[in-house]
Amino acid sequence: MATAPATPIGNRRREMVEVKAPEQFQFTKSGQVLEGFLRQIEPTMIKGKEAIEYLFENEDGVRVTCLGTADLNKKINPNHIGHWIQIRYEKDDSSFQKEGQSPMKIFKVLVSKEAA
Repeated sequence: MATAPATPIGNRRREMVEVKAPEQFQFTKSGQVLEGFLRQIEPTMIKGKEAIEYLFENEDGVRVTCLGTADLNKKINPNHIGHWIQIRYEKDDSSFQKEGQSPMKIFKVLVSKEAA
C-alpha cells in the first residue's frame, strides 16, 4: 500500500521562459552601434574559413552575436568578457587594400573599466 507524500510534488509550478538562439548582427553601414555585455568569444567556421564569433547580451537579456573582423579581433580580447562593450562602425579603409579585396571596416570600441 502506497502512502501520499507529505508535500504534494506535482503542485509546484515553475515559471518558464523561452530561450532563443542569438541573432547574428552584421555591420552594414557606418554609424551602426552594437553594445552589450561580452559573454563569450568562440572560434567558428564560416564558409570553410576560421573566424571569431563574439556573443553579447544586453540589459534585457537579449543575446546577439557578431563575427570578428581584422580590426575587432585586434581590439577585443578574452579579458573583456563580462564587461559592457560598445562597438561603433566608423568607416571603411581601403588605403592598404589589395586588388579584389573589400575595404577594411574600422570600429571604435569602448569597454567598461569594471566587469559586471
